[in-house]
Amino acid sequence: MNYPSSLLLTLSLLLWVPHFLSAADLRPEDIVTILPKDAIPAILSPSFEEGSKVSWLKGKEFVIGIEIGGDSRAYPVPILSRVEIVNDRVGGIPIAVTW
Repeated sequence: MNYPSSLLLTLSLLLWVPHFLSAADLRPEDIVTILPKDAIPAILSPSFEEGSKVSWLKGKEFVIGIEIGGDSRAYPVPILSRVEIVNDRVGGIPIAVTW
């Protein structure tokens, strides 16, 4: 399948791991769990507003954007900071957005 470059760039950024990390840097005993598993529910059926009609999102707030086959979405970081994951379908392709 031939994916658009914007999707590949987005996935590349999400999969990027700092070059200075190694397996020796990963210490499971140092991980502190604050919330139990699945304490923050995923968004399974997101709803969207037309960008020009959104008044609650400030002009300087970050979004994670994606466009596939002319279908585009913007996921505001303030909302993503309160959920673990958003499951969506963009351009007919299922995606998962996490922050």
